[in-house]
Amino acid sequence: MKVEINAGPASSPGAAGSNGALSSKWVRAFVDAFREARWITLERVRVYPRLLCACYLAVFVCWLVLRSGGVLATLYPVGGDFPPFWAASSLALGGHPASVYDNAKLDAAEKAVLGDKDPGYLPFPYPPMFLVIALPLSLLSYNGSLILWTLVGMSAYLTMIWKITPRREVLWAALAFPGALVTILDGQKELITVALFGGGLLLLERRPWLAGALFGLLCYKPQFGILLPIVFVAARQWQAAAGAALAVGAFAGLSAALFGVETWRAFTDFIPLATRSVLEHGDIGFGKIQSVFGAARLWGASVAVSYAMQATVSLLAAVAVLWIWLRPGQFPVKAGALVVGTLLVTPYLVDYDLVMLALPIAWLSWDAMHSTFLPWEKFILFLAWLFPLFARPLSLLASLPLTPLVLALLMLTIIRRCTATASVGETAFIPQTPKSRTGNAPQCAK
Repeated sequence: MKVEINAGPASSPGAAGSNGALSSKWVRAFVDAFREARWITLERVRVYPRLLCACYLAVFVCWLVLRSGGVLATLYPVGGDFPPFWAASSLALGGHPASVYDNAKLDAAEKAVLGDKDPGYLPFPYPPMFLVIALPLSLLSYNGSLILWTLVGMSAYLTMIWKITPRREVLWAALAFPGALVTILDGQKELITVALFGGGLLLLERRPWLAGALFGLLCYKPQFGILLPIVFVAARQWQAAAGAALAVGAFAGLSAALFGVETWRAFTDFIPLATRSVLEHGDIGFGKIQSVFGAARLWGASVAVSYAMQATVSLLAAVAVLWIWLRPGQFPVKAGALVVGTLLVTPYLVDYDLVMLALPIAWLSWDAMHSTFLPWEKFILFLAWLFPLFARPLSLLASLPLTPLVLALLMLTIIRRCTATASVGETAFIPQTPKSRTGNAPQCAK
C-alpha cells in the first residue's frame, strides 16, 4: 500500500505575494502610527496629564510620610541642587558674600543645613547677579524656602505657558511635563528661566524695551544668551538689544553695590577652575551633560575634538536660527527655533535645562492647532515632551546621550514647518478666543 503524507497545500506565487502584501500592510500601519500619531487625541491630552500629576503627588506623599525622620525632616534629596542656593544666601546675609566662591566655606554652610544628609560639596557656579535672586532664601527655614522657591517657579512657568496657549489641557500637560518634574526634583531655577525667556519673546514686537530687560535678567545664565544678538540683528530689534544691555549693566551694578567688587573678583577667579573641573574633567559625570560636547566626552573623545564637534553643531544651529528669523513667517516657529537653537549651541547643558522645551512644544502645538499637524510632527513633539524623563538615565546607565539627536529632530521639524507655511501663506499668530477653549481647534487665520 502506498501511503502519501500531505504536508499542506503547496505554496504558490499568489500565496507568497499575499503574504508579502500583508507584511507590507503591517509595516505601513506601524509607520503611520508614528507619522500621523492619531493616538494622540484631545481627550487623551486632557486626561493623561492629570493622571500623571496624581501619580507624582501620590509618590511624593508616600515618600514624605514613610521616609526616615518623618514629615518634618529636611526635604533633601528632593531639591538636590538647592543646598548651595540656600547656603549662598546664608553667607551673603551673614556679611560674607565672596565666601560663596570659596569651596571650603560654602561646603561648611551646606553641611550646617543638611547635617547627616549632606551629599558632598555642591558649588555655586553662578555670577553675583544670581546671588541677588537667591539672597532672601535663607530668611526662611530650608524646607520652607525650598517649597516657596518651587511654588514661585511653577507659578511663573505655568503663567508663561498660559500666555502662549491659553487652554486648560495644555496647562495640565505643562504641569505634568517631565522636564518640569526634573527641574523641581533638582531644586533648580530653570522654571524662572522659562518665564523670563518666554516673556522676552512674547513682548519682543509689542514692548521691545521690556522684552530686552527680561532677556537681560537672564545674564545669570549667560550661555542662554548666545543667539540673542543674532535674533536682534535679524529682526532689527535695536530697542530690545539696548534694553538687554541696560538690564545686564543694572543687574551687575546692583550686585556690585550689594556684595562689593571683591565678590566679583572671587567669581572671576573661581569660574575658570569650575569650567575645567565640571565641563572638561567631568566632575559631575559626563552622563549628566546633555550637549554635543558632553556626548563626545562620554564616548571618549578628547577635549579638543569635543569642542570642535560642539562648535560645528553650534554653527549649524546658529545658521538655522538666523535663516528662520530672516524669513517672513509666523512668530511661533521663529520663537521655537530660538529656544531649540539655544539648547543646541551651549556646551554646558544639563537635563533640568530641558524644561525650556515647554516653550517650543507650546508654540508649535498652538501653530498647528491654527493650521494642521504635518506628518511626524505630533510624534516628535510628544517625544520632546517625554524625553527629559529619560535623558539622564540613558546617558548614565546605557551611555546613550540622545539629547542632541532629539533637539536636532525638533529643529528639523521647525525648519520644515517654516518652509511648509511659507509655501501656502503665512499663518497669523492670534490670541486664543474663548470659544476655542472648549476643545475645538481654532481655524487657520490667513
